[in-house]
Amino acid sequence: MVDSIEIRTTLGAENITRDQVRAWEARRAESVLGKFASRLGPHAMAELLPDRTVDEVAGAPLDIQRATLTALKIELGHAGIYAMLKRDLAISERMARIGVATSRGRTKHAVTRLEVPHYCAERFAAWFNDLTATNAEADMVDASPDHYLLRGLPDGRQEVVETTGGSPTASRFLVDYTRTDALTIPVDPDYPVQIAGIAVLDDGLVIGGVRHQFRDRDGTLEALLTVQFPGNLPARLIHQHQWHLAGEFSNWLIAAAPVAATS
Repeated sequence: MVDSIEIRTTLGAENITRDQVRAWEARRAESVLGKFASRLGPHAMAELLPDRTVDEVAGAPLDIQRATLTALKIELGHAGIYAMLKRDLAISERMARIGVATSRGRTKHAVTRLEVPHYCAERFAAWFNDLTATNAEADMVDASPDHYLLRGLPDGRQEVVETTGGSPTASRFLVDYTRTDALTIPVDPDYPVQIAGIAVLDDGLVIGGVRHQFRDRDGTLEALLTVQFPGNLPARLIHQHQWHLAGEFSNWLIAAAPVAATS
């Protein structure tokens, strides 16, 4: 598929092509599809995919794989997702608690930069915020094969079930966009549009957070995307989450074109 917009990507200090981002996403789609097949078994997969086999989906183009995975997740429902990932979520929560305790306040940041010519930062941020406000679950899940469940909760927080970066297990946490007190990600005054919040477990333990910053420069939207993790997280997982950020936000930017594009 040819993207409808131009997206320039930088992971840390490394320039990355759109083809490289899509190749990383394709590998993640294959991994997630394999997890569905192994966890649910052939009979459940036949119910969820009555018109095609797992092998047919695995051999399809990335955009078809991603759309199929989104349909699978929506059809399975919240309870089904929790059940399929029960073991993952228990393990990842224990690891998150250990990571926070042993990091002793130290944090690390995964940073990805995107540039999109002829795009408006304020319009995109408004579109993105509206996904949570209107609880557009399918649009939120569809942005990445690693998204299992993203939804807005009645209290205004966002529930996220996803595979974070290169983690072997999926994790579940809540993002509170009304709080930034525990963030160590600095505010860049050159980026006037900010989307920021802390990530917490159900009991309120802060395990990280996000600060996504946007600006318009010479007709180009520039996004400074940053996720905060406990300081003991291995560098490899931080690097993999940079790819995760590149993939999900590229897909959201493409989806937002009718609203955010300026020409």
